[in-house]
Amino acid sequence: MPNLSWPKVLLLTTFAIAAAPALAADVNLSNEQVEKLQIKLEPVRRAASETIAVLPGTVVPPINSRVVATAPFAGTMKQVLVLPGQKIAKGAPLAIISSRELLEAQTRLAEAEAERQMAEAIAARKRTLVEKNFQSPAVAEEAEAQVTKIKAVIEQHRRTLALQGISVGEGGDYTVNAANDGVVVESNAKPGDSIESMGTAITLDTSETLWIEAQIPARMVETLKPADVVKIVGGTEGRVVSVGRSLDGLTRSASLYAELPPNSGLLPGQMISIRIERAANGAAMAIPSSAVTRIDDKPTVFVRNDNGFTAKEVELRGETTDVATVVGELTTNVKVAASGLPVLEQLLPEN
Repeated sequence: MPNLSWPKVLLLTTFAIAAAPALAADVNLSNEQVEKLQIKLEPVRRAASETIAVLPGTVVPPINSRVVATAPFAGTMKQVLVLPGQKIAKGAPLAIISSRELLEAQTRLAEAEAERQMAEAIAARKRTLVEKNFQSPAVAEEAEAQVTKIKAVIEQHRRTLALQGISVGEGGDYTVNAANDGVVVESNAKPGDSIESMGTAITLDTSETLWIEAQIPARMVETLKPADVVKIVGGTEGRVVSVGRSLDGLTRSASLYAELPPNSGLLPGQMISIRIERAANGAAMAIPSSAVTRIDDKPTVFVRNDNGFTAKEVELRGETTDVATVVGELTTNVKVAASGLPVLEQLLPEN
């Protein structure tokens, strides 16, 4: 039983006597009594949408829109050429790395080039001897096959030196370039830091679109579907793009992703609360959340009538901190009690 002040206890005693002849779901109160009990009345409105859930979420970049510029050769970060938040174009230099591995790769390429020249000379001489019938054709073919093999090795070395579109400089230095237009998210290494082969040098965002990632309980997996409305509490709205069909072993929840519109004002990594909504059916009504109470564990509202209030059971379809969506014997021409519900519960006659 709620804590009540002595004046309200006296009022309850008086009102209980007056309410005794009423029906089991009715509370008889005059306008003056409603005013003394400070019961606030709110109109019932037709609901355009219903809230399915309110969930915590995190703003994230879309999958595959965040890319990394990697260092194909291990070395030391010599210079970072960009700053977080900076917009860059495809091909723009991002960082300079000094690498002993690069020097070794260049050396192997030079050695292979020298071997190719020698092998080509030997193959040409043997082909000449074959043409003069001084040697078997198989000898020349073997020498020419060796040239082909060395050329394949050279091509491999050249592809290695061109990995990730780097620009090779002098003395083992190379420049990592942007593979796409985008915005710099962060530099993953500072000047003087060691960086491993294929390690991340710079992280880029290639899209201005943002998503929301949230975890939903198992009971909601079948309820939610793509295109359901997602509203940021106190902000903009987006649409569900994906609902996971498997549960995390630790949290026992599934992943939900929703897309935000451009210029939402949110930033990746920001924590937010979201409301997931969908169009309400024709019978759904919107009332203040404070107007819903539970009697015998059933959602109930107190509807104003000529003599006081009638307690009516409703189906709670959705609820936020402000608005509840309900279905029941309600119309748009009535008002419900949005405060003083504990008092009205106490005044209900016992069955």
